[in-house]
Formats: sequence, structure tokens, C-alpha cells
Amino acid sequence: MARPQFDALAEDYDSARPSYPDGVYQALQETAGPLAGKLVLEGGAGTGIATRQLAARGARIVAVDIAERMLHKAREHSSEARFLLADVNATPLRDGCVDLACFAQSWHWFSGSDAPREIARVLRPGGFWAAWWNQEWADGEEWFDAYQSLLESACPGYDRRHRDARWADARIEQIGLFEFGSETEVPWTRTLSVREWLTYERSKSYVGRMSAADRDLLLSQIGDIATERFPDGLMSVRHCTRLRIARRHSGTP
Repeated sequence: MARPQFDALAEDYDSARPSYPDGVYQALQETAGPLAGKLVLEGGAGTGIATRQLAARGARIVAVDIAERMLHKAREHSSEARFLLADVNATPLRDGCVDLACFAQSWHWFSGSDAPREIARVLRPGGFWAAWWNQEWADGEEWFDAYQSLLESACPGYDRRHRDARWADARIEQIGLFEFGSETEVPWTRTLSVREWLTYERSKSYVGRMSAADRDLLLSQIGDIATERFPDGLMSVRHCTRLRIARRHSGTP
């Protein structure tokens, strides 16, 4: 997606994307140490969901994104962070200045060859890379399987199997400058209205790329599935947040 496409999603993203469970930050600190005082590069910060949670735990944050409108939203919520309109594939940061590089719901957007080396460059030796994703994970529930099948049929490139985050490790490990740290899965349940769920669906990149007519049809079909399963309009959806961590060792990028 180009920058204007990301910016077009900013309002829906800001109002409907969930925060990340506390277990993610607990696991992160168990491996990388306390966040308080750490200089953290947050790549693909978007509207600042993780920015706020990292700042609440005492991290000093440089939040980077290519989408100006997204960053404006993030700044509205997190005035204490530093915001940088830039591409993480080539950041204007000096070598070895960052303690931790975080990617919340964003690592898949960066170059598989350029981004790992750029992160290795800006991280201090012994610093950490971490990436995590919130994923709906109610597999086996009839309504959810129907919803996933609908997305796969309507959205080119969408495949529920992509929710497995193990591919992220390969990108990091292939350059030989990181050692794998840990992986954590944090199950949780999100409660929200059908209306909120549809706003959440609109915030997804593969839905945003659709034509208006196709998008409206898809959202109507998703609404029908959700309403049939949750006739009172209040949804309870199982999720899983998957966290991957690797440690930067000494070496030249």
C-alpha cells in the first residue's frame, strides 16, 4: 500500500483497532528487560496504539511511519513520544542508538531484505527486535470459519494461514546478525458491537483496497454473519496475539 492508502484508513484504524494484551509486554520485558528508560524505535507506528502502551511502561519512543495522517492521530494520543515521518527500510537514525525495535502489527509491510539489515544497523549490540500481531483466532466456530472463508474468496491475497508469524523469524535470522530469543502466544477475548466490528473490518488494508461497491457488499455479508451469530449485537471474539523476539549480536550489517 502507498502512503495515501494508509492515510485513508486512519480514522477507522484509530477508532476500531484494539490495543495489545498486557501479556505481550510482560513477555517482552522477561526477554529484553524492563522497558523503563529504553530508547525504542517503533516501526510502522500507525495511530499509536503500541506507542501509548510502551510509553505507559516508561519507554522513550521514536515512532516512525510513512503515513502522515496516521502519525497525526498517534501524536494526538501520545505527545510525549517523538514522531518521525520516514521509511523504516532506511531510517535517518544513527548506528547503534536504539535499545529495542518494535513492530506492532506492521513487520510484514517492510522489505524482507532491507528492513532486517536496517534494524541491525540502528540497534546497539545486545539490543532486541520484537514483532507482534493481534489476530482473530476463533477457528472451529461455525460463524468464524464462514467469515474467514468469505474474506478469502472476496479479498485477493488474503489467506488465514498467514496468521502464523513464523515467517518473521526467517527474515531476521537469514542475515546472520540476530539470535532467536523467544516466541509467545497470548490468547484473549475481545467484546465489541457488530457496528464496531464492521468499522474494524474497514480498517484492514485488503478491504481498503477494494472498490467501494465490492467493499460495501463484503461488509454487508460480514454483518449478516455476525448478526446471525450474535443477534443482540454484542460480539465476543477469541483472539491470539503472537510475539516474536530476537537479540542483536555483535557484527557488521
